[in-house]
Amino acid sequence: MRCLSFSLWTRLRRCTSGIAATEFAVLLPVLVVMFFGLVEASDAMTANRKVAISANTLADLAAQSEQLYEADLDDLFDGVKAIIEPNDSSGMQLTLVSVILDEDDNPIVHWSRDSTGATPYTAGNNYTKLSDDDVVSSLGSLIVVEMTYVYNPGLTSHVLETPITFNRQSIRWPRLSNRVQLCDASDNCTS
Repeated sequence: MRCLSFSLWTRLRRCTSGIAATEFAVLLPVLVVMFFGLVEASDAMTANRKVAISANTLADLAAQSEQLYEADLDDLFDGVKAIIEPNDSSGMQLTLVSVILDEDDNPIVHWSRDSTGATPYTAGNNYTKLSDDDVVSSLGSLIVVEMTYVYNPGLTSHVLETPITFNRQSIRWPRLSNRVQLCDASDNCTS
């Protein structure tokens, strides 16, 4: 009896014609998930990098002006949306804020504007979103960009159904003057 079981085991061990197909069938789902996971992770990292570039570009361009007109801001916001493309820019929220110090050396809003044309922060109110209040100089202002981008993954959105939200803040000091002024079409500017 022992010889029969030993020879059966030997024959099964030597017969390898179906093992490769079985191994392939077991590993294929794992390899497919890894491949598409890497593609999605790469796309998400690219979107995150575009968000960083967009926020830095907006802050840099705004800081290069002495005066910004409301129409200029619309153009800047449109340019930033173009950086995000070909990704969908509908999930993007941009806010541009000029921050100054009040008489007690507390950061307050000089002016603000978002990509919808609204004023998200009232001038003169405290601005509490800086990680370090010492970056604002008593001699001038600070340009702050707040950006939120909701990224919907292309392939896994059907599985995960949870978008990824990227938040970025970028700051710059004005280059050509102490404060960047916001002006309307009638040349009424902030002080």
